[in-house]
Amino acid sequence: MADELDVDTAGLRTAAANSEATGAALTDAGFSGATSSQPSGAGVSAVNSALTSVRMRQSQRITGQADHLSTGGARYDTTDEGGAGAITVVSV
Repeated sequence: MADELDVDTAGLRTAAANSEATGAALTDAGFSGATSSQPSGAGVSAVNSALTSVRMRQSQRITGQADHLSTGGARYDTTDEGGAGAITVVSV
């Protein structure tokens, strides 16, 4: 059949699981506070806080996209199975 649509839903689930793991890893990695009494310690602490904030936002985004991948794969499976079940006669 021309223009056949083929979706790898197992691949979508695998990608979703990998994305979930990546999102979790981003939130698990943390920076400690300033460990130096030097004036630059405060600057290092500020940069570390900013990096932590960025990691948290990225983690939320990746986790959200993983949820969309998982949901999309499940919806495709449901729709595909329903469509296949509705076909009773094929004529050419």
